[in-house]
Amino acid sequence: MNLKLVILSFTFFVFYTFFWIWILKPGKIIPPEQLKPTVSLIASAQSAPAVTSEDSVYSEINNKKALEEVLPQNSQIPVFLRKQFFNLSCEFAAASSIIYHFTNDPNFAVSNEENAEKILIGKTPISKNPNIGIRMGQESVSLDDIFKNLNQKFGGKDYYGIHAPPFIDIFEDFGLSAKPIYINNSTVTAIKKAIYSGNLVMAWIKIGYGEKVDEELSYGKVQIIKGEHAVVINGYDENGFVVMDVGSGRERHIDYKSLLAASSSFIVPFLQIYKADTNSKSFSISDLTLGFDKITQINRNVPQIYIKNGSGIIGSANQMRDILKDFGYSIYGIGSVSSFDGENVFIRSKKNFSDFLPLLKRDLSTASYKVASVSANLVDEETRDIVITIGI
Repeated sequence: MNLKLVILSFTFFVFYTFFWIWILKPGKIIPPEQLKPTVSLIASAQSAPAVTSEDSVYSEINNKKALEEVLPQNSQIPVFLRKQFFNLSCEFAAASSIIYHFTNDPNFAVSNEENAEKILIGKTPISKNPNIGIRMGQESVSLDDIFKNLNQKFGGKDYYGIHAPPFIDIFEDFGLSAKPIYINNSTVTAIKKAIYSGNLVMAWIKIGYGEKVDEELSYGKVQIIKGEHAVVINGYDENGFVVMDVGSGRERHIDYKSLLAASSSFIVPFLQIYKADTNSKSFSISDLTLGFDKITQINRNVPQIYIKNGSGIIGSANQMRDILKDFGYSIYGIGSVSSFDGENVFIRSKKNFSDFLPLLKRDLSTASYKVASVSANLVDEETRDIVITIGI
C-alpha cells in the first residue's frame, strides 16, 4: 500500500470518528385492447373521496398512535458486520449486506466483500446523475476507471457515489423489493414498522459540513450532496435507531432527530428492502409522477422518441405512443419494421441520452411491458434521440 493511500485511509478514519462522536452522538405484451393509458390508471388510483386537511391530519395522528401502540419499544434484526472494500463504495457494501441477509448468496458473504461490491457496481449505470447511476469521475469513464477511482478522497463532488433510485432495480435482480421512504411526520414510525416486520432499511446520510452542489446537466440540474454516505438500519429502541455502518464495520446508535437531519438532503433518503412477492413490483402506478420524475430528477419530455412496431399486432405502436405521452414523453413518430427477431421491447438511445434508459424501462415495465434490453448504441446520425422497437 503506497503512502498516499495510507494517508487517505487515515483521513477517512479520522473523519468518521469525528462524525459519529460529535455529529450523531446520542412475460408477453398485453394486447392493445387490454392496456389502458397510464393517465387513466393514475386517475383511477387517485379517485378516492377527497378529505379536508384537518381530517387527514386527524386520521394520520390516530393511525400513528395505533401503530405505535402495537410496535414494541425495541426490535433488532441481526446482520453480519462488514466494512466497505473501497474508500467510496459504502452504498455497494451496504447493499451487499442486505442481499446476503435475505438470500445467503455466498457471492455476497462478508469474506467476499470485494467481489460482492464489484458484482453490484457491474450492474450499475455510469452517470453524472447519481439518481441514475454511479458518479465516479470528472468525465465519461469506463468500468475499469470506476474501480480505480473508488479509492479517491471521500467527500468530493466528482468522485462521489450513487443515490437510492438505481438500487431499486438492482435489488429486484436478486428477488428483493425496495420501496422508498420519504421524510415526513410518519418517517420514524414507518422505519420502525419496517424493522419490526423483518425488513431492512438502507439509509443515505450526509457526513460533515460540505455544501450541496447543483450540477448542470444537458437535461437539467442535479444536486450533489458532499459527504454522502450509506448505512443499514437494522434496529431501534426508545431513543433511536441501530445502524450497521460499513464505513467503520461496526454497529452504531443514532437518535431519531439526528438521523432524519442527516438524511434530509436526499430526494429518496431511505429504501425499505424485503423479499419480493412473485406478483409484486417495486413501482406501481400510484408511485408515479408524470412529466418531471421526482425520483431521478429528470424531465421526461426532453428526448425525441420514435416507436417501431415489429410485433405484427396492428395498433401496438399507437398504444405505446399513447401510454408514453401520458407519462409525459415527447413522441416524434411511429412506424413499422418487418417481424423483429427477439421478444418484447428493445430500447436504444444516443449516448448523450443514456440517462433516460432506466426511467423508460421502469415506466414501460409499470405499464406491463417486458423490456428485453436497453442500450446507448444509437448512432449520432439518427434523427431521433431514442428508438423503441416492439418485438414479437
